[in-house]
Amino acid sequence: MITMLQNWKGPVEINGQRYDNITAFISGNNALSGKISIKLCPEVETTVNEAEKCDTDREYRITVKQYMTKPSEPGFDFMAKWNNDVPMPMVTMRGTVVKETRGMVYMKLKGVGEKTCYCLRCGRKLDSPISKYYGIGPDCMVKLGMARDIEDVDGIKKDLQEIEWEGWIIKSAIKEQEEV
Repeated sequence: MITMLQNWKGPVEINGQRYDNITAFISGNNALSGKISIKLCPEVETTVNEAEKCDTDREYRITVKQYMTKPSEPGFDFMAKWNNDVPMPMVTMRGTVVKETRGMVYMKLKGVGEKTCYCLRCGRKLDSPISKYYGIGPDCMVKLGMARDIEDVDGIKKDLQEIEWEGWIIKSAIKEQEEV
């Protein structure tokens, strides 16, 4: 029966013991008797302990999908499970990769203040020339706790750059990434 599974390329669990593949089990001359439990493991779960350490010298500007800026919900508990329910404060931020797994990246990020037509916090289109100058709309400025005069462009940019966040990001949630 085991030899019928030789074409299986992924990990396998046989009688509670995990093997990288079926060939690893066979080559170990493992004997089987009685009831046999075989579990094929198509998805290898990568834990935080298995994360690769990364070169933190490179800085990236990333833009993520909106759901990375929201707290956990009943159908999507990623923030609660991986980031202590602390979502990213902005959809566009700058920072370094600390460690990485196959499906996620752990980053240390800071806010950015830059000219853009889309809000760096929520991603919506900006209308005001002043908001476009520093990249955040008046509603989002309030949500970030930035009680400043809208004309204080340098102060707003400074406030944005002082926003920090650290945590896990789902790789498929990254819409744009560029090295800066």
